[in-house]
Amino acid sequence: MKFKKVGSTEEQWNRRIIEKVTSFTSDLLCAIDEEGRFIYVSSTSEQALGYKVEELLQEKFIDFVAPQDKTSTLEVVRNVMDGVPAKNFLCHYLHLNGTEIPISWSAVWSEKDRVLYCLGRNGADQKEAQQKLLEKDEWHSTVVRYGSDMIGLLSESGEYLYVEGAVTRLLQYEPWQLVGCNVFDLIHPDEVDLVKIALEKLLKDEVIQVPDIRFKAANGEWRWIEAIASNQLKNPAVKALVVSSRDITERKLAGLQLEQSERRFRSLFDNNPDLVTFEDRAGKILDANPRFLNYLGFSKEEALTKHFCDFIPPDRLNLCMQHLEDAFQGNIINFDLDIPQEATSVPGEAKSISLNITKIPLEVNGEVIGVHSIAKDVSEVNAAHAIIKKQAETLQTVFESITDAFFMLGRDWRFKLVNSEFERVLQVEKQDCLGKTIWEVFPALINSNFYHFYKKALNTGQSIKFEAFLEESDIWLEVKAFPSDEGLSVYFSDITDRVRAIQEREKLSLVASKISNGVIITDPRGRIEWVNSAFTRNTGYLFEEAKGQQLSTFLEGPESDLTVGQQIEEKLQRANPFNAMVLHYRKNGEKVWISMDFTPIFNEEGVISQHIVIQKDITFRKEAEERQLEMTRDLFRQNRDLQQFTYIVSHNLRAPVANAMGLADFLTKLDKHSEMYDTSLAHLKSSVFKLDTVLRDLNMILSLRDQQDILEREMVSLAEVFDQVRQYFMESLAHHKGELIVDIDPGIRLNTNRAYIYSIFYNLLSNAIKYRSEARVLQVKIQCQPNASGGLRLDFSDNGSGFDMEKAGDNIFKLYKRFHNNKKGRGIGLFLVKTHVESMGGTIEMKSRLNEGTQVEILLPGEVAGVKS
Repeated sequence: MKFKKVGSTEEQWNRRIIEKVTSFTSDLLCAIDEEGRFIYVSSTSEQALGYKVEELLQEKFIDFVAPQDKTSTLEVVRNVMDGVPAKNFLCHYLHLNGTEIPISWSAVWSEKDRVLYCLGRNGADQKEAQQKLLEKDEWHSTVVRYGSDMIGLLSESGEYLYVEGAVTRLLQYEPWQLVGCNVFDLIHPDEVDLVKIALEKLLKDEVIQVPDIRFKAANGEWRWIEAIASNQLKNPAVKALVVSSRDITERKLAGLQLEQSERRFRSLFDNNPDLVTFEDRAGKILDANPRFLNYLGFSKEEALTKHFCDFIPPDRLNLCMQHLEDAFQGNIINFDLDIPQEATSVPGEAKSISLNITKIPLEVNGEVIGVHSIAKDVSEVNAAHAIIKKQAETLQTVFESITDAFFMLGRDWRFKLVNSEFERVLQVEKQDCLGKTIWEVFPALINSNFYHFYKKALNTGQSIKFEAFLEESDIWLEVKAFPSDEGLSVYFSDITDRVRAIQEREKLSLVASKISNGVIITDPRGRIEWVNSAFTRNTGYLFEEAKGQQLSTFLEGPESDLTVGQQIEEKLQRANPFNAMVLHYRKNGEKVWISMDFTPIFNEEGVISQHIVIQKDITFRKEAEERQLEMTRDLFRQNRDLQQFTYIVSHNLRAPVANAMGLADFLTKLDKHSEMYDTSLAHLKSSVFKLDTVLRDLNMILSLRDQQDILEREMVSLAEVFDQVRQYFMESLAHHKGELIVDIDPGIRLNTNRAYIYSIFYNLLSNAIKYRSEARVLQVKIQCQPNASGGLRLDFSDNGSGFDMEKAGDNIFKLYKRFHNNKKGRGIGLFLVKTHVESMGGTIEMKSRLNEGTQVEILLPGEVAGVKS
């Protein structure tokens, strides 16, 4: 039909029908002639574009198209006139008020009429749908790129068809480097057969768990991988084997290290040069090492039928059984035992032999299941030399057990000692270092930071700590150097990952500064007038949801500080720029920290007309601050333990070693039948025993430190544990007529470590009995109740002799610190109590007054059960 002329009644009727129909639709109908002029426009033009029909007729349509869309629109029109109809072509038209209106056009060319017929609809919905699709694609891309999984599509023969996910971050491959490669070329040869079997099974099943395998990274390193594979060959949308995998190298290596540790323990037991047995509570021998069997001339089968009482004189039997019972209470027991040689199966002259026996309890899940007994023959002077050598080996083992790399330099700068961690980190052999100067082994260190710091430590006699880059090894080190009269003890650890992580965070911060942040415009009273799309990404709220709302509305949540919203509203009235950091909740409930910069906008009269707010997501920074704070606490604790360890080595270990070595040499020059020989031998034994005690304390400290992060927890009844401790001290309390006042609900249980709770009760009650007042009857009060902030509060008090808190200072909980010279002890009980409490995440406070008594308050965190409401 044509609209240039209306000449008949029928045409007029048709025209009226069309206009009637178009008046009931929101669509825009129009006809355009060959010159691009409107020859017909429906009445909806005024609603859509603001123009009346007569304002558009005979006007060129291109004059109403937005400038950025004119070229593409003309191209589409030419294609339509060439016979290619257009459907849903989106372009922007200029409204009468100057705004741009998105319109989706469908058009067809009538060759007969030489007219372009067009139908236009509001394109806002289509544009919004396109934007949401782009946002969804971006979300998917972000999840895949920064997730921990690696996704691969494989052909039936194992060839990579597609790769995405964390493959670049974890294995250093770009995805295109793997496409076309066969997976069997990248799997460790030892696991190829396993993967072939898994592939055969996958081709029959839908989903399988692939066995753990080693996969070659781009740098040549073998990384352990776990994977799940799905057979999607019959899925027309995929047509491939879908494999989702992740890097488990650290977890796998930890398991292998545990297995090696168990093997080392067995090797230590079997190859121990001392007589070692493992006994049950009745004293029956459950296991014995080859040294024990050879010494007594038994086979292992014969030994396992024996009782340790079979080798002990009758007059010492009760004492040995008591020692065994003490060990089953969780204590390490050491004692001497003289045995007539006839009581053994060893031939030779008749004389007594002296054994030094150590009983070590073996705990499993907080229960002692057996006791290791280690017996040393110390009857001959030659045994003294063997013990010294053994202790030297034990000292080396202590240094080897230190997680940090360690070396010791003499004052001539020559290496005197290095541990295996030193060899591993620096990739050098021990034999290439010992006896040589550090500058011979590492000439590049001359005039470096290491050189200046080491010289400063020796010259000033003060310990020093620093971080430096070791260029030849391409690693960053954290170094702690402790000078002494003998030279310099140096501990260092590889902190390359931490330094590079910091550098990486700095790079990410630079990138983040270039990314558009959320922008909010409010009226003078803080009501939102406009937000950008980044605001929606940050909060999840659309502009329509935010418009007209108070800004504080988006700051409220379960953990939000309500005063922050009030403070922001108050500062908005002061007309000054300010910043606020708030805990915000996204629309989906997710927590996020936001930094908000507020800037007031003034009108010509100097009155605030609006506020501009710039949002920045600072969640990562907040979390990093928390991690940094936790790392600082860990470093402080490790440094404190290291200083304590260094103190013990330099002050408590040096003297007995020097005495033992001097006496051993002196004995070789004396007549064995002289009184001086016996006296010197007794002094030698005393020095060796002191040395053994210090070493056992060292092993205990290291053991506590190593177990802090792997603490085994269970629901523990504190009343039950204390009752076990009370039973142990029942005889001692009765002897001193001591009174216990206990208020512990038997139903209360705490998720914590049973052995540590036992140790805390044991040491506190032991100290109360040991340091009781002679002027009054001992009275001990123990109370346990739920803590207001969670966990339990334990109060322990006595009316004993007490001590001077001011004089004790900060030495109260330190190792080997004692405050009563008239009582025997090693000064280790309070150290253990504080260490156990802090290992469980708790706190301890102590108050004491001389001749009045002592009070201890302990707060233990954890899940509590059995509390009466």
